[in-house]
Amino acid sequence: MFSNVHIVLVNTSHPGNIGSTARAMKTMGFKKLILVNPKEFPSEKSNALAVGCTDVLKTAKVFPSLDVAIGSSNINIGLSARTRKASIPVLSVDDCVKYVLSNNSLKYNIIFGSEASGLSNSDLLKCDYIVSIPTYKDYSSLNLSAAVQLITYELYQKSNIHKLITKKSTSYATTKEKNYFIESLIDLMNETNFMSVKNSKSLTKKIHILFNKANLESDEVNMLLGMINSIYKKLNK
Repeated sequence: MFSNVHIVLVNTSHPGNIGSTARAMKTMGFKKLILVNPKEFPSEKSNALAVGCTDVLKTAKVFPSLDVAIGSSNINIGLSARTRKASIPVLSVDDCVKYVLSNNSLKYNIIFGSEASGLSNSDLLKCDYIVSIPTYKDYSSLNLSAAVQLITYELYQKSNIHKLITKKSTSYATTKEKNYFIESLIDLMNETNFMSVKNSKSLTKKIHILFNKANLESDEVNMLLGMINSIYKKLNK
């Protein structure tokens, strides 16, 4: 169960939180852990706090950057309290759970940022959706493993209550394919002077958000890349 769902921790500063997260995951049936640039791993502190769940740590995959870590996924969901700082679609926890459970043919990453600052703005741009866990207004800072526990618990609970509704399998583009297309489009916009120093940052942000919303399929990405190549041929004549 949940073999298509990865829990991704980005820039984790304390190894104990990695161990606690492994324990939170396994108690709810999750075993796929991805670590992006952890400050300390492997670690005896991680093993100690995993409390019998060190198998999750042993099979964890470690990557130097988020881009590389999520390249083969279809859908990236970022956990963040900063939902209003970008026009990225926002899901409630319930909607997130329903979405993940609705199609188990897709590969999902549920991404958590560092303990101190969460996900950066550039990390959030790589997410198709943002989820914010509602908390009491006087103190909203959740421990990292507690946030993972809440999300995995909701997924586990709902998966037992409801039968999974498996949609017709669709060949969604991977994150790597989408990012390659977006980079190619931005290169073309620079080539044609559509982008300038003044508008480059805002346009790049809007392009990422636009095409992440589109849930592009692999053949659609290939078609768009073909259009870009056709324009380049015309420009170089």
